[in-house]
Amino acid sequence: MNDPINKSLTVPLSPQDAFALFTDNIDTWWPKATHSVQGAKSKISFPTHKDGDIVEIGEDGSKSVWGTLIAYDPGKYLAFSWHPGRGPEEATMVTVSFTQTKNGTRCDLTHGGFEILGDTADAVSTSYLHGWDMVLGCYASAVKTPVQA
Repeated sequence: MNDPINKSLTVPLSPQDAFALFTDNIDTWWPKATHSVQGAKSKISFPTHKDGDIVEIGEDGSKSVWGTLIAYDPGKYLAFSWHPGRGPEEATMVTVSFTQTKNGTRCDLTHGGFEILGDTADAVSTSYLHGWDMVLGCYASAVKTPVQA
């Protein structure tokens, strides 16, 4: 079943603000208690340049690299390798695009490349199929400022 996962939601923000919430403010909305390597009190940082790492720092200072930024076009598009809790040799690929709509910004997330995981690919992709729903729900809940008309 190793098809890419596709998720979409619209948030009442400009593309620039939706992008900034997803990247610059990821630590404020990501569900760390359930979807992290280091736990609820960790800190997550998202790079602002290509080849930068998405990093989680645990309470004890330990570092987990979740992935590496491959493309970064603020307000428009992101692409990054993704391997929280795994080595980079088992990285899958996530892309997120931000498109202006009349109601705000549509965020389209695609997560694929699961075939690199071999025998565990189906189980991992099924886990992410539901996991992204929770994560994106937290992202949507973090929206506080509607688009100004």
